[in-house]
Amino acid sequence: MDISEKESLFQPGQPVSPDRFKGREDIISDILKYFPAVKSGNPQHFFITGKRGIGKTSLANFTSDFARKNYSMVTAHIMNDGVHTIDELVIQIIERILNSIKSEKWSDKIFKLMDKYVESVGFGGLNIKFKPSQDELTNIKDNLAFYLSDLVSNFKDKDGLFIVIDDVNGLSHTPDFANWYKSFADTLATSIEHAPICVMLTGYPEKFKKLYTHNPSVNRIFHTHELKRLSNEDIENFYKTIFSSYNISISPDALSTMTEYSSGMPTMMQEIGDATFWKDTDRYIDNTDAINGVIEAGNRIGLKYLQPLLDNKIRSESYLSLFKKIGKKLAASPNSTFTKKEFENILNETESSVFKDFIYRAKKLGIIELSSSKKQGEYQFTNQLYPIYFLIQAVLEETD
Repeated sequence: MDISEKESLFQPGQPVSPDRFKGREDIISDILKYFPAVKSGNPQHFFITGKRGIGKTSLANFTSDFARKNYSMVTAHIMNDGVHTIDELVIQIIERILNSIKSEKWSDKIFKLMDKYVESVGFGGLNIKFKPSQDELTNIKDNLAFYLSDLVSNFKDKDGLFIVIDDVNGLSHTPDFANWYKSFADTLATSIEHAPICVMLTGYPEKFKKLYTHNPSVNRIFHTHELKRLSNEDIENFYKTIFSSYNISISPDALSTMTEYSSGMPTMMQEIGDATFWKDTDRYIDNTDAINGVIEAGNRIGLKYLQPLLDNKIRSESYLSLFKKIGKKLAASPNSTFTKKEFENILNETESSVFKDFIYRAKKLGIIELSSSKKQGEYQFTNQLYPIYFLIQAVLEETD
């Protein structure tokens, strides 16, 4: 296949488009069963948790797309990364709703009501900005349930509103968001007769626990789902489906290699699939193609997520040396664990003396974690492509 004719259907580094979303059938089914209730005016709230790269945003995208297409809902997806105040969040929610409805014929009435707080920006005025006064913003924030209900009542040919607040990690540090959201949810449930509104939040598991710590009543508000690693069967089916769409065959051992190194993580699955796709030259992926794809994916993952951390947070040459030595040993065996004892014979005196501090630092940065067995002193990389990146760095250092 001529490279100029190739186009990869894999989506490394970005949420999976809804039409290519695979897996999570049980969770999706459990979420969708509440949509008829939303359409009937009973508000629902979901919280999707999981590790970084596990597919929270992709699941939210799929659910939002389903709500739009099958339940005729207006959808608003707020990418909340970096937002730390409720004021900023409220502005984003209103802006996303307005941008979602701007092409609807019936939206003129809404825009006329909000005229003094709305302006069109960008090329051709295609983007709507919401700029309320501070007094008006405070009023909206304190009465968001009523405000959204009024908006929805003006949706002439739509049956509800589906909001995704993607990544509440930055809002979980203080009790403010937990208390505000509980008030918002309680008002929707008790003070508004017909509220066809559904809200889905995403965040790390520890951030949801922090919200609970701030306000234990948060637990009762949400249908909560923690995304676990994908099964090997889901990953194999994903690879088979994508490659067959190109009329590309894949050998059993290549499929096994790619699945094993994906380790149930959607981000790794996408990176490995894309890298292997570009390594293929004959529409048949053998194990050599798969291994080369895994190595390329490991280098990509490292450059995207690891190297910035290492450049900014790790200054110790001993720490970097430890990463490379551990990476060299674990790269050939995904999901491997390690202990200090296994490396005692190859650690120099300085590396041995800083090992405990090294583990603490690497855990804090999210590079290493306690092994899934939870055995004291046994660790693993949080991403099974990380050892490959460190192996590559070690080899490059040796050849310099």
